Amino acid sequence: MLHGAPGTGKTEFCKALAECLGAGLHAVGEADDDGDEPSRFERLQQLRLGQRLLSDQGNSLILFDEMEDLLPGLDNGMFGFPTRRAGSKVHFNRLLESNPVPTLWTTNDISDCDPAFLRRISFTLELRTPPVSVRNRIWAKLAEHHQVPLPRELCLELAHSMEDAPALADSALRAARITRGGADDVKLAAAAISRAVRGGHTQLIAPSSIRFEPELTNADQDLVLITERFIACGPANTGGLCLSGPPGTGKSAFARYLADRMQMPVLERRASDLLDRYVGGSERNIADAFAEARDTSAFLVFDEADSLLGARDGATHRWEVSQVNEMLTWMENHPLPFACTTNLIDRLDPATARRFSLKVGFLPLNVQQREACFRRFFKAEPPLGLSALDQLTPGDFAVVAKRSKLLGIDQPDALIAELHREQAAKPNTRNPIGFRVAS
Repeated sequence: MLHGAPGTGKTEFCKALAECLGAGLHAVGEADDDGDEPSRFERLQQLRLGQRLLSDQGNSLILFDEMEDLLPGLDNGMFGFPTRRAGSKVHFNRLLESNPVPTLWTTNDISDCDPAFLRRISFTLELRTPPVSVRNRIWAKLAEHHQVPLPRELCLELAHSMEDAPALADSALRAARITRGGADDVKLAAAAISRAVRGGHTQLIAPSSIRFEPELTNADQDLVLITERFIACGPANTGGLCLSGPPGTGKSAFARYLADRMQMPVLERRASDLLDRYVGGSERNIADAFAEARDTSAFLVFDEADSLLGARDGATHRWEVSQVNEMLTWMENHPLPFACTTNLIDRLDPATARRFSLKVGFLPLNVQQREACFRRFFKAEPPLGLSALDQLTPGDFAVVAKRSKLLGIDQPDALIAELHREQAAKPNTRNPIGFRVAS
């Protein structure tokens, strides 16, 4: 049985397997005798017929796509009340036990399968969405196949920004080829298909053009030493990192930098990726994230972890407690490095403290770092007014650099005014309401 999200290549893998074995692959149950949609009975009938006809040929495989069509499980009927689908469970059990011809089954969701069915399967294989490096090669290979010119940088950008199955890339490039479009049309088609598949707008994350520099980050621990020790110790059993501090101080950037120095792919998950509307769904998504990181040897990063690890004594629902329990259990037993970033460390459950090997606090830049950032982002010497802005972060400099380029601002005094505006907008630097003691 091959299971996984739509478009991850389950059917294509079956074709490749048959070709590697030099065996004939016969798909059954895909249409009735008139070429129309088959019923469950007709799909089963074609499966049994294929088993009889091919039993004497020792070099054949049967492919049965969308196995869930046959499962006599539960459907969500009217008003969400479950109704049982038609079909005999015992008949299907015997069908799995007595097939003379090797059969390849595919399904999008293995949770639809009864455990009694699964134990009769000789082998199960999950096909996940591949990591960034593999997606990059897929985009480049498919672009060459469809004869759509895509720059190498764009292939990498699409691989980073769209965590979708390989079939999406094929569909987007085929659409561009049909319309004789270019790179912009590929991006448009890919974004539209991704939005449709995910059921809404998706956040597209392109790889940052700004290189992380530890010397331009202010932390309460030596980031260079931490990086060197993680590299020296290797990924096995290094434990987790808690990266806390105000927005823009470089928490997520450091996690990605550390993973890159350790030569590990990054698996980044936000709360919106994991939280589910149904009870038990969030716990399953959390388990899947840790399992995927383990299976792919990836560096797992949880952004805004306070949404997943909030203090249990303030929980108002039972599912909030079970969600935190799931996170804590996986954090304690995960064999690879991971990082949790948060702006609100005081809201984390106290039990998280012993789950982290290191807790690193990120702070606003000191005077020397602010001056270095000014030279780094604006290619100019910092004016005197910069020393008074003591709450700036690398993120503030990046935002002002983008704004100054857009508005054509290049005078140091004007740049200082923009940086002052960023600092004034921070919650902890606004003037309090009421009387103040004169200094």
